[in-house]
Amino acid sequence: MKFLGFKLEESLKKELEKNLEYDLHFSDNVPNFLEKLKGKKFDIILMEEFNLQEEALINLIKKAVEYQKKCIIIIIGERSNLNVVAGSLKAGAYDYILKPISSKDLISNIEKSVKDQSLMAERVNRTKNKGDKLIGQSREIVELYKQIGKVAKNMLPVLVVGEKGTGKTSVATAIHEFSNNSNNPFMTIDCLSLGNELIERKLFGYERGAFKGAILSQIGDLKKIDGGTLHIGSIEALGLDMQSKILYFVQTGEYFPMGSATAVKSDVRIIASTSENLDTQIIGKLFISELYSRLRVLEIIIPPLRERKNDIPLIIDHYIKQCNQDLNANVKGVSKPALKRILRYDWPGNVYELKNAVKTAVAVSRNSSILLEDLPNDVQGSGIIKTSSDSQIINLKEWIRNEMEILKKRNNRDYYEQIIAKIEKELITQILERTNGKKSESAEILGITRNTLRTKMNNYNLK
Repeated sequence: MKFLGFKLEESLKKELEKNLEYDLHFSDNVPNFLEKLKGKKFDIILMEEFNLQEEALINLIKKAVEYQKKCIIIIIGERSNLNVVAGSLKAGAYDYILKPISSKDLISNIEKSVKDQSLMAERVNRTKNKGDKLIGQSREIVELYKQIGKVAKNMLPVLVVGEKGTGKTSVATAIHEFSNNSNNPFMTIDCLSLGNELIERKLFGYERGAFKGAILSQIGDLKKIDGGTLHIGSIEALGLDMQSKILYFVQTGEYFPMGSATAVKSDVRIIASTSENLDTQIIGKLFISELYSRLRVLEIIIPPLRERKNDIPLIIDHYIKQCNQDLNANVKGVSKPALKRILRYDWPGNVYELKNAVKTAVAVSRNSSILLEDLPNDVQGSGIIKTSSDSQIINLKEWIRNEMEILKKRNNRDYYEQIIAKIEKELITQILERTNGKKSESAEILGITRNTLRTKMNNYNLK
């Protein structure tokens, strides 16, 4: 097994030499790297992104793919943005691994990739970045970037699943922009805002006299965007009749304009998105199971914002700059108390809610920084239960139901431990806030010892 490493740190080289029983080769500069690519055949290439510019990195990957067509290419780096990560996978890399990573884990990843030759690199050739909700540097968002790069290469249907406000349209747009048909049209329709009959007219077109007011025949959008991509947002809102027509199109590439018995062909990739549990919809006979199976040939699940809170400061900076331009403001950042409260809030509306919160705060701020009082009321009074009386119980029931659905999707049925841990963490956090961080007083209120409190704070990473 031949291995080539590019711009690897000396400590990593030594670990590889100690633990990998491969024929190891290393290169520290581009000319030498290209020379080695031309001269020998390698089974795996490990490239350190180092200080390479985005375009240079992508070009090197393409060169490696050109000279080493059957080689697995792995990139390790620190720049966790959509262009670099999805662009690397599109250019031919098998994986992009975000640092920091231990030598042991990296070697494990290398060995795993070698064992599974079927997971070869996707070879694509464009690098664009779309979707202002796809911002971050967490491992969760990097995994999302990688999925976008992997599914972009073909015309198979994609199902994008995510809570409201997570950026499903942004993901659909990015898939199209990274695909080989990105020069062709992209269209998105929202099934929640349009009735089924209007959607059918819009997508399929109609013949003269097909309905009252159809004075002239009209070509459907599916024909207008032939060769492109259609994003069907909130697909769960479609009625069963319209679902069956979408299913027929996915199966055959054909559809019937309203009032016509002649099928029309169109080569359009379908990307559907939903914030609902379609398994539940199927059980309730509200969604066609075969359509679900056809759409989820490739499935992308977007993590909610509460699961990637490390990305929040980066997202805030992005939207502050945007809001400064839109509102002619000059806000520099967020105060520490405001940021602390923002990070504690669970953001049920996800990135969309955060964007609106930043916009509100910038609009009302009279300082160079966003203060706690500038934040929306929901964020200021964050917590699992925010209302009173019977509505508290309803809110708690809904929260637990949502948490159970999330755990179920991850095949994690440890409901008790996971949910109780979240409640306990929130309770301890609020008590500590009330006592201004006094551990003895907080422990007394909670009815536990100070040592127990300290242990729980360490477990929950509370300061």
